Amino acid sequence: MPTSLEDTKLKINYVKGYPSLAAFIASDRDKSTAIYRRFDRLSARNLLYLQSELVELEARQDKYDAEDRQRTTGEKASSRDWEILRNKAGESNNTHEKKRMELVLEIREKIKEYREAILLESTLMSLKPPPSRVLEAFKHVFHNTNDAGETFPTLGGRSARILDDEDDLMALRSPLEEDRTTRFLRNYFPVLFIVSSHLPEASHWSKVKYLQA
Repeated sequence: MPTSLEDTKLKINYVKGYPSLAAFIASDRDKSTAIYRRFDRLSARNLLYLQSELVELEARQDKYDAEDRQRTTGEKASSRDWEILRNKAGESNNTHEKKRMELVLEIREKIKEYREAILLESTLMSLKPPPSRVLEAFKHVFHNTNDAGETFPTLGGRSARILDDEDDLMALRSPLEEDRTTRFLRNYFPVLFIVSSHLPEASHWSKVKYLQA
């Protein structure tokens, strides 16, 4: 009978699929198996769409500014006084300032979305791809490779191919820089760095061993 919560955790058999893969990733103490798709192509396209949306909003803003230059001094008051713009935009029969206020708010929302996406993409670009040894072990687990070399992906459908494009993968935790002695030992005495998964023995993953990156 389990003597602790930890013992109880170790006896859990996870359903094959998202539950088992998540458990494998979480079981890695140094978190080197936190490997995910970057979706660089989708991200680049999203930024291009956002950029184009802002280009159109900018053009509309310039058009409104050109129209305002033709107005009388009194009519131009909303171009230099926020309170006047806001008050006139709230008048039911004033479509001129109302359109401009709607544009102000639309630009504010879209430029916030764009800049947040830019900053997130900049952050992701600093994440390195997974080390080759770790990725090899992760693929072995993901594809459930048996002794005969037969595979059966943990995730089904199109997700069965999420590891195919290695250039589009990122590791959330980068390996620490090693000194020359450690690199020498890792390259010529790899057995010193073999570790195994911490999942229960009931899982075939508990038998998976890989070289720490």
